Amino acid sequence: MTSRLLVSSLAVAALGTAGAALPASAQVSLPPVALVAWGITEPIGGAETTSLDPAYGPRTLHVAFVNRGQLAATSVEFVARAGNQVQTIDDRGAFAPGVEIRQDFDPTIGAPTSLEVEAVTFSDGTTWHA
Repeated sequence: MTSRLLVSSLAVAALGTAGAALPASAQVSLPPVALVAWGITEPIGGAETTSLDPAYGPRTLHVAFVNRGQLAATSVEFVARAGNQVQTIDDRGAFAPGVEIRQDFDPTIGAPTSLEVEAVTFSDGTTWHA
């Protein structure tokens, strides 16, 4: 996370230098999938309840994202973090460019405090990795 913050700071600093270009080593590859929003729904009865009512079931991770690429994405991999716990979530489907996708997942870790796009696979087999 620190390195991404540093690169972002470098990019912002470069914007203020009257057209100076970033060296190739400092250029940033933006994820072709953008997180629009994400959040957690905690169950009313707590995580240990076994009721079939969704309000009393397990916590849910809600994710909204948009494919900014030119091709449909077939897999979007997210990394959720909760303290020192990490969960990789691989969402597979046909995600057309420019369309907001809303998905719900059951986190296997505590309530995530961060979520990032880790990798994307496109319909032609090409991939992007953070």
